[in-house]
Amino acid sequence: MPSLLLLFTAALLSSWAQLLTDANSWWSLALNPVQRPEMFIIGAQPVCSQLPGLSPGQRKLCQLYQEHMAYIGEGAKTGIKECQHQFRQRRWNCSTVDNASVFGRVMQIGSRETAFTYAVSAAGVVNAISRACREGELSTCGCSRTARPKDLPRDWL
Repeated sequence: MPSLLLLFTAALLSSWAQLLTDANSWWSLALNPVQRPEMFIIGAQPVCSQLPGLSPGQRKLCQLYQEHMAYIGEGAKTGIKECQHQFRQRRWNCSTVDNASVFGRVMQIGSRETAFTYAVSAAGVVNAISRACREGELSTCGCSRTARPKDLPRDWL
């Protein structure tokens, strides 16, 4: 009986650890880019159903904003590259692993590196989405009608 309980506990912990590892697999969009939305049949939802490890909330957002997914992938890739550049001389250099977690279990550790990785990845995604919006690539967003400040550099959004 105790060995059965031990086996059950080990199986439960193993599945829980896998769930934690896959929780942020939107980063996998950087490694496995999503095709542009015009490649898919109208009304079809293959993009969201085929992305590994998305949470139910992420899957719902994916279904609502399918045309954004390619840009999220581009932004995630930019974030990963920037992370690798910033940590290039460190012991952990934002190396990626070949699974849906992208960074592996290191993202479960509460550290400065983890915080930076989340921040730079989010910045990459926001930058990619806002640039796509500015360039008219996304139908679900638009730019403000407020005049652009004269002293704002042109390459800034």
